[in-house]
Amino acid sequence: MNFVATPGRNDPCPCASGKKYKKCCLPSEEARAAQLRKESDQQRAADLTALLEPLVTLEDDGLDSLSNSVIDMVDEGRFDEALAACGRLLEEFPDAEDGLERSGMVHARMGNHALAADFYRKALDFVTHPSRRADYEDVDFYREQAEEQEKLAQLR
Repeated sequence: MNFVATPGRNDPCPCASGKKYKKCCLPSEEARAAQLRKESDQQRAADLTALLEPLVTLEDDGLDSLSNSVIDMVDEGRFDEALAACGRLLEEFPDAEDGLERSGMVHARMGNHALAADFYRKALDFVTHPSRRADYEDVDFYREQAEEQEKLAQLR
């Protein structure tokens, strides 16, 4: 193997100018190396961005903000507005369980336990449907909520 020796900073420049390497070719070689590193870093960043873009680009369809607004309204005691928002969830997002679950939550807080249990049962049916079952992990939540609301309804 032939190795090309790298000159030291105080060695004569290999270009035969007679100057020391640090005063002749070293600055331009360092600048070229820095440019190559910068281009390499930019390419890695572009590659990473292209790789992650499909993972982080989520379209905001309004579901989360509408669903979360129901919780805020319930916490503020604005039940009529919360029920109206639940109606919008059910109408605008029929492929999400949020409208059913939030409706159950609102009715539970209002003391309408039988109606709350009904909405939780519907949410349970929704998430356990064979076409959706793999998409939901905590289906027991809906079952537990329905059972709890049914017990509370029987106590009345």
